Amino acid sequence: METRDIVGQDVVLVGAGAVGLVSAMVLAEAGMRVTLLEKGRVGQEASWAGGGILSPLFPWRYPPELLRLSGYSMDLYPRLAAELQRHTGIDPEWEPSGLIILDDGAQRIPADVVPWGAAWGHRWVLEGAAAAQERQAGLRASAPALWCPEVAQIRNPRLLAALVVRCRQLGVLIREDVAVQGFAQRKGRLTSVETSRGSLPAGRVVVTAGAWTGRLLGHAGIPVAIEPVRGQMLLLQGQPGALQHILMRNTHYMVPRRDGLILVGSTSEAVGFDKGVTEEARAALLAFAREVFPPCRPYPVLRQWAGLRPGSHASVPYIGAIAGWEGLYVAAGHFRYGLTNAPATAQLLTHALVGQPAAIDPSPYWPGAERKKLDLSDPG
Repeated sequence: METRDIVGQDVVLVGAGAVGLVSAMVLAEAGMRVTLLEKGRVGQEASWAGGGILSPLFPWRYPPELLRLSGYSMDLYPRLAAELQRHTGIDPEWEPSGLIILDDGAQRIPADVVPWGAAWGHRWVLEGAAAAQERQAGLRASAPALWCPEVAQIRNPRLLAALVVRCRQLGVLIREDVAVQGFAQRKGRLTSVETSRGSLPAGRVVVTAGAWTGRLLGHAGIPVAIEPVRGQMLLLQGQPGALQHILMRNTHYMVPRRDGLILVGSTSEAVGFDKGVTEEARAALLAFAREVFPPCRPYPVLRQWAGLRPGSHASVPYIGAIAGWEGLYVAAGHFRYGLTNAPATAQLLTHALVGQPAAIDPSPYWPGAERKKLDLSDPG
């Protein structure tokens, strides 16, 4: 990478996951000259590893600021997916699959959940086990279930591939294998990005580095409470149409793809930056899938992998300018909902950098805003 590629750019983004890619695209569409730096390969961390469910899971457990961000972002997805397919020819497979949440006693569904969902603008149906089993053939349910028809999914690897193509169409400079190591400032003003390939002058930088954001900003003496949280996944080879809806019970879920593949997730482990997989997780995820959806028992396991979520307090991300560093911004800490909230995050960044109106109040997501304690037991 040559320095002359970066000089003159309006903004440099650090980290090319879903948040970084969508933000780069939206900022470029707003007329900015954008460079995207990635320490490895584009879109190969948490954004690739997740299940692609576009909704907070058990939303009644989350603070209003997360729900506002998620609701706004979910509304943006149908158009985003359609536009990406139109421009790139890659279908991200946005699919309104609907979500069935099973009550297992440990994660009980609140009695007032239906009016609560209506207040959030969602049509939720609390139904008995027999009705849930009629809705999804092969489902095993022994307690009430919550039907959430608005919940959609995205096929994240295809979304990421489409975003890369679209960013390049818009003139975004994407530089892989460039590890950002720190930042330099003069009199409180950002002057450069320090990378594995040298120092690069930069006037405005947005850190979208996911689970690595806390460590990266910490090197610059900027405290941001973002921790890596490992989530393990399985991929099963199923039959197209056998599983029609996303299933969830307690902390585990099953996500059906159009071609019959089924993702089974997930764990929530505080193991630092270890992306290894375990036999214990494999056994637990398989047991869950085979119990709630017995038709999957003969389905072979094609793959097991892990990703590192950017854990943050109450899953509320940090979006906005960093105090004491004029020109330095952050958009990270989305925990399990980076894919869900990437479009809304990009809009808030555009508001901060370009001055375009924001559809929701950006202040709850500012880096200095108060947040509740991180809860790793939360589902997802």
